[in-house]
Amino acid sequence: MVEPTRLAKKRERTRQTLIDAATLLVNEYGHERISIQDITDKADVGLGTFYNYFDNKQMIFEAALDQIRQRFEKRLDALRSSLTDPASRIAATLQFCFLEALDNQEWKLFLAKSGLEGEHLLLQNPAQCLADIETGAKRGRFKIDNPSFVANLIYGMARHITLEIAAERLNRDAIPDTTRYVLRMLGLPELVAKAITQTPLPPVAAQQRRVLKEILPHLQPSHGG
Repeated sequence: MVEPTRLAKKRERTRQTLIDAATLLVNEYGHERISIQDITDKADVGLGTFYNYFDNKQMIFEAALDQIRQRFEKRLDALRSSLTDPASRIAATLQFCFLEALDNQEWKLFLAKSGLEGEHLLLQNPAQCLADIETGAKRGRFKIDNPSFVANLIYGMARHITLEIAAERLNRDAIPDTTRYVLRMLGLPELVAKAITQTPLPPVAAQQRRVLKEILPHLQPSHGG
């Protein structure tokens, strides 16, 4: 009898292969021009195997988008790990998210070609945002009375700016301005807020984005099916 852990690993590999195949095909041809059969052909699995993991194309596209989001979150966590000052953490987090809205071509390409509806944004987890603000308030770094209320305001502002950047109604100039305004909202003096905003992000945020062929090295960009 095959060990449960081996079965689980095999299932995860198969699921990942399907997601990789769907990602590559969507980016190359767009969601309307590919079928489930194309995806399974590209992944080199039977058609029935697809339905062991996903009910339809939309579900696998959502899974692919979620994996891009997970890579974003890992980069953000790596960026934040070197920062101990709550104000610097919030500033770096905001700037990183806004830069991703501008520069994350992997996200923008797949979102444009997958046909997924609804609001899909690369943003910090709201609970993490609240924790940052609570930490700053407890340390006396932030001069606020209600961390939860302020966290909601900041998250709402970040969401709005990200939407505007994604829609190309705002450019890079909005990033330092918004960051500085948020720091002022938290009670930091203008000179301090400006200095923190102008501090370069840690190196991890400036790493060059990996192109799709590097993310999916085992799949070639040819149409299957």
